[in-house]
Amino acid sequence: MKRCVFAFSVVAAFVWLALSCALAIPWIRDVSAALPWSYTVWVVMSIALLPGYLMGAMFLSNLLHARPARLPSVRPAPVSVLICARNEEASVYRTIRSVVGQRYDGPITILCVDNGSTDRTRAEIERAASELGRQDRTILLLTCRRPGKAHALNEALAHVGTEHFLTVDADTELEARALATLLARIQSDGAACVAGNLLAAEPKTWVGKMQIYDYLLSIAAVKRYQGSYGATLVAQGAFSAYETSAVRRIGG
Repeated sequence: MKRCVFAFSVVAAFVWLALSCALAIPWIRDVSAALPWSYTVWVVMSIALLPGYLMGAMFLSNLLHARPARLPSVRPAPVSVLICARNEEASVYRTIRSVVGQRYDGPITILCVDNGSTDRTRAEIERAASELGRQDRTILLLTCRRPGKAHALNEALAHVGTEHFLTVDADTELEARALATLLARIQSDGAACVAGNLLAAEPKTWVGKMQIYDYLLSIAAVKRYQGSYGATLVAQGAFSAYETSAVRRIGG
């Protein structure tokens, strides 16, 4: 079935590409009167025709693939959440609060790594640990002095003692059931990692509003297209779940 859907979406996109090429010929002819013909063809192909083909194939594939079935409740196993922060004093407390407030019955260990901050990030993490920590929500402050998010993540990974862990950026806020939904997917699929869905929250500028569509296209649509064929290339660090043993096997 998946092969048929993929083949149909590719063929239909090629038909759309052929129609687009036919419509673009007068445009190319007019522009090439002022610019070199080869340059004109390259620009039109790069800006209009090739992106149109790729978007058409992805759109049709996503339209024809059924949405993933709603999963049963996740088994409330202990889980770790990794939050790496460098100069994130304005947002890290809210991020930790959103993790603590997850509608998830299992215990959550929140590993917050200060990656050489020069502001009040450490103080904000300590405040969160003091004010938000409880028996089933442990908040730990770790230190990684070597600059770089990968190094900070590996520092946190060394302290993970659960079957699965999640990464959450220090400026990401989770919806109430985000953690449970992502864990249910990775547990049911048996995948080594599962990418979450992201949106720009309450954008106030035009650039921020444009970011909504960037996320919908580059994360939501592309990830769904790749995931339909078991070929997701990237699990973004802002919100994803991982099988701990699999990550350690490949070296972190």
